[in-house]
Amino acid sequence: MIFNTRRLKQINLDLVRSALKSEEYSTKNSLAGATGLSVASCKNILDELLQSTEVREIELASSTGGRPSRRFVYNENYAFVLLMYLRVEGSVQTIYSSLVNMLGEQIYESFEDYEQISLKEIDQTLSELIDKYPRIQVLSIGIPGIVNNGTVDSCDIKTLNNIHLIEHLSEKFDRSISVENDVNCTALGYYQRLEKENPESLVYIYYPRDGLSGAGIIVNGRVLKGRSNFAGEVSYMPVWVEREEQGRVQKNTKIFSELVADIILSINCLLNPDCIVLSGQWFTEDLKRAISDSVMKASQPGHSPMITFEPDIHFSYIDGLKYSGMHKLSCGFEIVEN
Repeated sequence: MIFNTRRLKQINLDLVRSALKSEEYSTKNSLAGATGLSVASCKNILDELLQSTEVREIELASSTGGRPSRRFVYNENYAFVLLMYLRVEGSVQTIYSSLVNMLGEQIYESFEDYEQISLKEIDQTLSELIDKYPRIQVLSIGIPGIVNNGTVDSCDIKTLNNIHLIEHLSEKFDRSISVENDVNCTALGYYQRLEKENPESLVYIYYPRDGLSGAGIIVNGRVLKGRSNFAGEVSYMPVWVEREEQGRVQKNTKIFSELVADIILSINCLLNPDCIVLSGQWFTEDLKRAISDSVMKASQPGHSPMITFEPDIHFSYIDGLKYSGMHKLSCGFEIVEN
């Protein structure tokens, strides 16, 4: 990646944006102190953001004898990010849609259930929202399948298989597009909430109702996708329950707990993550205990993984979609502290 003047300018823009978002109001001097940029650089960036209406100027600060400072606030409704996920639980297929502003605040939400989702239903939902909220700049979408170079594969919603979804949506809606695997998004969202606890790695395994499992793998804060985005497709692991039967055994506590435990043990041998998260509607208290006991008994002393449960993927999922969507509006670099 070539680090050029244009990219440096984008990084500086993001630094100023971040500083503006974190304060009730800012001045040129306070922005310079928060970002490490010169006052002159902050002034130039503010002029640009004022012109685009991304920043608003408010009344001058009260004078303490000198010249009062100009004050600026971030316009949180300058643009919106549309979050959408497609979900299958049993025989029900759902399109979830949400709109967030530039501070990540939700301003719209809907759930629509269908017998069968196809591209038509996705296009219709997006069209209606973009017509109503033309300031939508990014579409951040999650699907229950593999996304490889923009093309959908092995999707639980069969009508979407082999469709180049990113290309289709980009041409139809002329917006920045992010399309990600559902559990990768969910793992990322869950990880973002834990980030202050500094976990090095995390594996999030989701069992949809009567469906096939998938895992999201986070290592050093990054989603591990693999060469062809196949990483995390744990239902294909060579276990003793045939893949076609794995969804059907969820109601059998003994078989299902042993199956889940074996998958956890295999993941622990390969990755040894800080935390393994399980989510799904069949995880009763009895099932949780059975899984935890099986893993503990079969693990090597001192190497048993920490297992936690999340009742539903929804909130982690939308947090991950939000993170991916907001990332599309940034320079793509992250500032990290050593």
